[in-house]
Amino acid sequence: MPKKYEGVALFSDMDGTLLDQDRNLSQENIDAVQEFIDQGGLFGVATGRMERTTILKFPQLPINTPSIFYNGACVFNTQTEEHEFSVLMPEGLEDIFIDIMDRHPTCGVEINAGGKAYVPRINDIIRIQLEREGIEGIETSWEHIPKGWYKVLLVDENDKLQVIKRELDVLDRKDINIMFSERQLLDLMAQGVSKGSTLAKLMQKHQKDWRLVAAVGDNDNDRDMVEAAHVGIAVENATASVKSVANHMISHHKRPCIPEVLRVLEQYL
Repeated sequence: MPKKYEGVALFSDMDGTLLDQDRNLSQENIDAVQEFIDQGGLFGVATGRMERTTILKFPQLPINTPSIFYNGACVFNTQTEEHEFSVLMPEGLEDIFIDIMDRHPTCGVEINAGGKAYVPRINDIIRIQLEREGIEGIETSWEHIPKGWYKVLLVDENDKLQVIKRELDVLDRKDINIMFSERQLLDLMAQGVSKGSTLAKLMQKHQKDWRLVAAVGDNDNDRDMVEAAHVGIAVENATASVKSVANHMISHHKRPCIPEVLRVLEQYL
C-alpha cells in the first residue's frame, strides 16, 4: 500500500518561515517534517543561505531530497554533500561593487563563492548574518576573492539599500538578478536565477515521480517559488507580493509552520 505522502515534495524557506522569530528550529517543525518523510514525503529547504547552513546549524533537520541554496543558484544534496546544479554570476562585476562601496560607506558587501563567504567590507549586520549561519567570513581585498561567485549580498539598513537598488536598476544590467531576501539583505545572482526557476527545473526533472509539489515562504525572494509550486503557501508574515500568488495562507512564523502545511496538503491527497 502506497504511503500517504509518496510522490509529494515539499520545499520550505528557512528564515521567516521554517525558523521562528529568534531564528530557531522548533521541535514541532522537526517532528512534523519527520512524520512527512516517514509517510513517503520528500522534504527540502529553499533558502538564500549557503549550502553548509543546514549541516552546520540545523543537523537535526530531516532532509531527504536535494535542496535549493543561494536563492536558486545552487542545488545541493545535504545527504551526499554533492552539488547537483549551479549557476554562477558573470565575471567582471567588481567595479560595480567598488563604486557602491565608495558612494555608500556603510554598505557591507559579502561574496559567496566556493562554499565560503568573502567580505571586502564588513559591518555589524554582516557579522550577525554570518554568526546565525555558523560561517566565518573571510575579510579580504577584491584581488584575493576567487572567481565562481554564486551570490553577492549588499548589506545595510533598508532605506539605504532601496537607494542602492534604484542605482543598480538604472544600470539596466541584463546579466544579473536583484532581489531582497530580507529588509537588510539585497541579493544579486545571475540573471534568471531564483528559487522559483530552480524549483521549476527540479519539477521538470522529477515530473514522473513527483505527483504534487508544495512550497512555503515569506519574502519577495520566495514569490516565484510559491507561484511555481502546485500548492503555494504563504505564512501570515509574508509580503503582500508573496501572499498575492499563494493558494493558502497559514499562521505567522512564530508558530511552527510544517504542521499547518501538512493540514493544507490533506486537501490534495
